[in-house]
Amino acid sequence: MNGAETIISFLKEKGVNPAFGYPGGPILVLYDAIYQANFPHVLTRHEQGAVHAAEGYAKITGKPGVVIATSGPGATNLVTGIADAFLDSVPLLAITGAVARDCTGKDAFQEADITGITQPITKYNYLVMDPAELLPTLEEAWALTTSGRPGPVLVNVPKDILAISIPQTIPGTSGVMRHRPPRKKTETHVMDVISALQKAKRPLLLAGGGVIIADGASLLMQKFMEATGIPTSTTMMAKGSIPDSHPQYMGMVGMHGTPQSNSAIGNCDLLLAVGCRFSDRIIGNPTKYNLNKERIVIHVDIDPAEIGKNIRPTIEIEDDANGFFAHLLRHLPGFDFRTNWAEWIAQMQKKSERYHNLCGDLVKLDDKLLPEAVVHVISAAYKGRDPILVTDVGQHQIFAAQYFEVESPRSFLTSGGLGTMGFGLPAAVGAAIAAPDRPVILFVGDGGIQMTIQEFGTMISLGLNVKVIIMDNQQLGMVRQWQELFYGKRYSQSILDNNPNFVQIADAYGITGSRATNESEFREGISRMQTTNGPYVLHVILDSEELVYPMIPPGKNPEDMIMPGM
Repeated sequence: MNGAETIISFLKEKGVNPAFGYPGGPILVLYDAIYQANFPHVLTRHEQGAVHAAEGYAKITGKPGVVIATSGPGATNLVTGIADAFLDSVPLLAITGAVARDCTGKDAFQEADITGITQPITKYNYLVMDPAELLPTLEEAWALTTSGRPGPVLVNVPKDILAISIPQTIPGTSGVMRHRPPRKKTETHVMDVISALQKAKRPLLLAGGGVIIADGASLLMQKFMEATGIPTSTTMMAKGSIPDSHPQYMGMVGMHGTPQSNSAIGNCDLLLAVGCRFSDRIIGNPTKYNLNKERIVIHVDIDPAEIGKNIRPTIEIEDDANGFFAHLLRHLPGFDFRTNWAEWIAQMQKKSERYHNLCGDLVKLDDKLLPEAVVHVISAAYKGRDPILVTDVGQHQIFAAQYFEVESPRSFLTSGGLGTMGFGLPAAVGAAIAAPDRPVILFVGDGGIQMTIQEFGTMISLGLNVKVIIMDNQQLGMVRQWQELFYGKRYSQSILDNNPNFVQIADAYGITGSRATNESEFREGISRMQTTNGPYVLHVILDSEELVYPMIPPGKNPEDMIMPGM
């Protein structure tokens, strides 16, 4: 077999179905092998669409998403998605074509040093210059995508290696053995954790995206919550690790978290953080948070590089969320925590009730079409149908995270760490391919949809069951919000006053859609959307003045949260 056939054989052996990509000159040998083998492949309309679709597939399945691109601009068009996957710990294998070995470093047509470009945003990357190294490299790269903290790995293959015969055995010891998973240390600290919980008066469990990534951890965490009664919050990336309806769940924490969660993280005397990075969006100013020397911080993470990076913990535990909660549950029987925490639990429940009562008016639908109400009504319409919620980035992202009920892990897809506008539509494509029997609900802004709108073509060509709700407030909503609050209402380049008719664009692709400017049109649109097989676009014209609250101003801490009415 030649190099291209070797790659396809390898992907088949790993059960890849499908790969996402876009052809071009140096990678054509691989695309010929795809054709010859009838290998499952999704042709997106742009390489960025391909990599975000691979992310969406990986987030739903937990398996590595595979994306293929040609050299030069094809490979560089993957960069944003690779960086997005790196920050959100998404397992991703990127296979890129490169110019022939004898042209490398000579500024050949469509040559770009993609291994150098992506070095800071991959777990590892490879330039294969020896045919005998192709198969061992693929094996090692595949293992790295999911070992330890998952993430993207890139394999760059010159076009001449794709065309020549490749050894089909892996000589000696695979390089996989050079990359050992981190040591797990829960067992040595489990009694320290229980002792700290016993002494605490105001504990908080904070779940991060690592709880989602570690399959089975969500259920174990719920068992721990219910055994102890501990108040629990999540980062946005952990939405779905706890059912939104769970009585102990206080909502998201951070810049746009709930008042009760932000109050808890600011006032707790013990913070048990599992699988989170303590980014600035979560903790505000970490130097101020660290000033409280009496607060016990227990940080559990599979990636030792994240422990102590932003917050110096009292107890450091290098483990995945599954292993941590499994160990903890085995040692819990016989301990009583609720007596010590009763006052704190009652206090947090009272704050939660006050916030939910305040939100009650916001979710009442009328002709003003507030975004909170739009999200709430659509969430109610799909309740009990196990929907997958996907968002782009902006105000709508936060409204969706706040008001759409998610009841299970791997059911909420968004761009967290990088905040990539344009992520939503192609990620929804990948999600729908991964879970064809589940409705996929995408909330996307009028700005974000225009960054990857060409993926309507991918969506309709595959007949995917994606419902696209375009939240159109005729502006870059989050940018405008910051300009209103912190830049003296100087709305520089944030107004989109010439948006197209998105329903007509959808129709040009062969996608059914409707436009809603009032309550009647909106409810009719939802009804049509629910009865339409395949994709649907609901273009909702929103009140342009609505802001996202709660909000912690940049550089401030949870106690500085802005929330009108509280």
